[in-house]
Amino acid sequence: MVQKILAAVDGTPASESILPYLETLLRCQDADVTFVRVVPHGSPNEIHKANVYLLQLSAGLERKGAVVDSQVLAGGPAAQIVGYAASGKYDLILMCTRKSGLKRIVLGSVAEEVLRKSPVPVLAVHPLAQKGGKVEIRRILVPLDGSHRSASILPVVAMLAKATGAKLVFTTVVEPRAKEEYPVEVVAKNLFKEQKELHREGLQTELCIRFGDPAAEILSLGEAMKVDLIALSTHGRTGLERVRYGSVAESILRKGTPPLLVLRTAGKFVPDPLHAPEIRARRQQKRQQVAAATAR
Repeated sequence: MVQKILAAVDGTPASESILPYLETLLRCQDADVTFVRVVPHGSPNEIHKANVYLLQLSAGLERKGAVVDSQVLAGGPAAQIVGYAASGKYDLILMCTRKSGLKRIVLGSVAEEVLRKSPVPVLAVHPLAQKGGKVEIRRILVPLDGSHRSASILPVVAMLAKATGAKLVFTTVVEPRAKEEYPVEVVAKNLFKEQKELHREGLQTELCIRFGDPAAEILSLGEAMKVDLIALSTHGRTGLERVRYGSVAESILRKGTPPLLVLRTAGKFVPDPLHAPEIRARRQQKRQQVAAATAR
């Protein structure tokens, strides 16, 4: 259950796009909220203006019955947000991301940096065209790769689905060149296992297996099924490993339109999460038998 939400804003109308999502969460979760704004230098004038702004945001939610606090921090935005959320034992970070423009190219994306570093689940939303209105979460797309780490997002998603009544759509995307590495029967078995477990909890689920580029296929499926949220775990790789394997979560965040719920997991990257060596060995043996028979 989400009991403490850290809502990060930067004083811009775009960052206030988190408010409809925050209200949706509060309608189904009795959670305390802390609004956070990070100022670069921490000068008295900066802190005063930021406090006035946060008090105005807080008052709007308090009038609707929410328990709201506010905090001004000084320093680098991503580091301050992650550090405050971790030390305060928050259950969720809610923030808005900027998808394009020169400012993003020069300064980078705070949301992406938070996704890479936060041990706390992060819900990143895109700027809304219009302020106000309600946001509904009716269908959630959950990409899985068969590993325990990818399934670590499920408790968070299950809680959210129970609270909102949303349907869960499980998907595994296998790159075409990896069909032999990740046989369809193994992929399906893992998806069915997760589906059955959540069925027992009374949740509605469906599943889909796709082949292609993971980020592109996830976004394509999300658009086709009109999902309201994409939720996945990420391995949080950094350095050369991140450069080599890329980040599906970051690609989805940059190119997609649905909000993205991300849980960063620790541990060494495992290139074979589906553990299908026996099936690959049988297939290789069969190919050798066919080749031998043809040679005769």
